[in-house]
Amino acid sequence: MVLMLASEGFITLKQIYTDGTKIEAQAGLYTFVCSNSIKTNKAKMLTQFEELWKYAQSIDNDEQPNPDPTKFKEISKEVIEKTVAKIDAKLSGNHKASSKAKAKLRYIKNNFVANLEKYEQHQAILKERNSYSKTDTDATFMRMKEDHTLNGQLKPAYNTHISTENQIIVHYTIHQNPTDTRTLKPHLENLEQTYGKEVLQQLKEITADAGYGSEENYDYLE
Repeated sequence: MVLMLASEGFITLKQIYTDGTKIEAQAGLYTFVCSNSIKTNKAKMLTQFEELWKYAQSIDNDEQPNPDPTKFKEISKEVIEKTVAKIDAKLSGNHKASSKAKAKLRYIKNNFVANLEKYEQHQAILKERNSYSKTDTDATFMRMKEDHTLNGQLKPAYNTHISTENQIIVHYTIHQNPTDTRTLKPHLENLEQTYGKEVLQQLKEITADAGYGSEENYDYLE
């Protein structure tokens, strides 16, 4: 009803109170995908490449070993395929090559491209987030309030924010970001999209707790 009246231009907002709370998602607690883990695993892949490449260079029978740099700036399917081909050429038929190095090369051949594709799929879902749940990819793992056993833990959740005037809910938004300081601006921007710029400009006062306090938010409200 309020939204219908707003679309007809009858609503006015003078003072609103905004607050938020985290609502647990219906998602598995142990389906955690973390952006930091992906970065760490990709860095390990690069390290393994560098170590195996250096080893292949060290046992190369060629008097003029390949001058290509041993530092790989980033991992990609092209880098994997090109580097594997070069290492394979140096290890194949070389009696100095250890069985351990050949086994590591086989593992890289069989797994690295598939692993990289999996990581890229995860990063496409994550976007700017630090985590998500595999059973509800829109849910982000957030630090929830303590339960009855005083266990505060990370759970898949949504960060919901509601604005009221005279105890009547006039607007709400749902966010994937667990930090309140980064939700005030998109919350008010969505309010403007819902009610119009004129209604937002009529606001004389916005009351919120210290969780929203940041220099960026103060500048935005000013």
